[in-house]
Amino acid sequence: MESSRERIPLHVGGKAGPTRTARPSPRSSMGRARGMSLCVLGSGSGGNCSVVRFDADEHRGLGRPSEEAGAGQAQAILIDAGFGPFTTRRRLEQAGLTLDSLAAICLTHLDRDHWRGNWKQTTLAKRIPIYVHRWHQKSFSRLPEGADLIEAGLVRPFGDTFSPIDSLEVTAVHLPHDQKGTIGFRLDYHTGPSRVSLGYATDLGAAPPELIDRFSGDGGLDLLAIESNYDPELQSRSDRPAFLKRRIMGELGHLSNEQSFQVVRGIMDASPTGCPRWVVLLHRSRQCNHPDRVREVFGRDDRLAGRVILTDQRRRSAWIRLEPRAAVITAQQCLFDGPKRIENREAESA
Repeated sequence: MESSRERIPLHVGGKAGPTRTARPSPRSSMGRARGMSLCVLGSGSGGNCSVVRFDADEHRGLGRPSEEAGAGQAQAILIDAGFGPFTTRRRLEQAGLTLDSLAAICLTHLDRDHWRGNWKQTTLAKRIPIYVHRWHQKSFSRLPEGADLIEAGLVRPFGDTFSPIDSLEVTAVHLPHDQKGTIGFRLDYHTGPSRVSLGYATDLGAAPPELIDRFSGDGGLDLLAIESNYDPELQSRSDRPAFLKRRIMGELGHLSNEQSFQVVRGIMDASPTGCPRWVVLLHRSRQCNHPDRVREVFGRDDRLAGRVILTDQRRRSAWIRLEPRAAVITAQQCLFDGPKRIENREAESA
């Protein structure tokens, strides 16, 4: 984890204005389709938590505003729980969900900015299962809250694949980070004859070949969420201790902007479908990174124009909704203008 003081403005590119949506494909506008949506509740050294929502009811076409994206019957899972239940509940409610919407919590690893022990009472009361990779199972059992959650039957160890809800298959990818490593996820949500796919990888010092293979293979991804943590120059010039700089910039630390960019390009080059519809950048350092530095790096590939979204530590994103062959994004911050440019509007404060 890393400390942070500098406040980065939320809006990075474009201007605040009315919500726009991507134009629906003919197929999506003719009928009904179930979708998968991502909302990053916050991402950074102070806490990481994203919610993935799966439509339980079918709705017609595209274009619902972000305030309604959580409406209706739905199931949702959290990827990491790096904020306490109070903050998470508040941001979920801003997104149109409640804690009762949660079918599971899936943990990438156990660092404090990805799992908070004060979730114990909430998960016990609401019977929310917690999915922990078997490599982290012993470490979880040693946490102060671990024994009670295991005894309650809420801790679900997983290996290569697991399915926390119906129609969802999650594939795990082991990534290098500190001693125990972290887990990347590929989520494949099956919607009848079709599916939508999301890749999620954060806190990794390097991208193993397996990550490229998993995220580019089997039809590729509709959305890629990956960390872009630091700028090397800002990191080197910071007043952080030398050992912390070495850890972050080492092969068991975090991805720099350039490293993240190269991973994204590698996935695009290897994928039969090319570029994901959206690339969501996670875990940006507020002390050792800046949107301008991110823009400079990711702007070198025209394929990413209008597709890159930068998340924030203190504010949730709006929903990015994915459906077969069509996607919606509302109230997001896009780094670059391009063919699919979506204007921004101010997001709710945390």
